[in-house]
Amino acid sequence: MAGKDVHYVLRLVAKLSIDKASQVLSKMVRAGSKIELEKVYLADISKATENVMASDRGAVVGAFVDLVGDIPFKFLFYVDSQDSMMLTDLILRRPDGATKAIDVYTMSAVQELGNILSSAITNVFASDFQVAMKPTPPKMVHDYASTVFQEFLMDAATEQNEILMIESTFRVVKVDIKCRMFLLPKNDAQKTLANIIGLN
Repeated sequence: MAGKDVHYVLRLVAKLSIDKASQVLSKMVRAGSKIELEKVYLADISKATENVMASDRGAVVGAFVDLVGDIPFKFLFYVDSQDSMMLTDLILRRPDGATKAIDVYTMSAVQELGNILSSAITNVFASDFQVAMKPTPPKMVHDYASTVFQEFLMDAATEQNEILMIESTFRVVKVDIKCRMFLLPKNDAQKTLANIIGLN
C-alpha cells in the first residue's frame, strides 16, 4: 500500500514503541522472539479501507484499544486466525499446533499482545514527550479483516482523511507472524501532537 512519508519523530515513536513491546514479548515467551517494524506511513483513509478489503483473506482476531489522555488515539491490532493460534501456543508454552480453534485462550493471547503494544506506545509518549496517556482495556473481536477495519474507522472517517499505518512482523523462533497495527488520532489529537513534538 503506497502512502505518504511521515515526520521522523512519528517514525521514531513507532520504532521505540515496537522495540519496547518486543522486549516485553521476549521476556513473556522466553523464546527467541522479536517484533520488527516494517513500515510507518500516512495513508488516505478511503484508500487504506479499499486495500484492506482487497487483501482480506479471512477472519482475524483483533483488539481495539482507546489511548486516553492529553492526546487521545484509537489503536487496532490484529492477526489472522491461523497465526493467532500459533501465538496462543507460544504464549501458553504449548507444543506447536496444540491450539486447533479460536477459543477463550486465543482471545486472551491476542488481548495480552494488544495490552503490550498499546502500553508500549503510551509509555513512549509519556517518557519521551511528557504526554499523559494510558490504554483502556482491549475490546476483543473475531471477524473478517475488512469488517474489523471498518468498525475501527467508523467515527473517524467523517472527521479526517489520513491514518497512521504501522506494519510489523513477529519473528518467533524462525516463524514469521504478520500483524497489522493502526493508530488513529481522535478529535484534535493530530494538531495537539504536532504542537507538542514540534511538527509545526
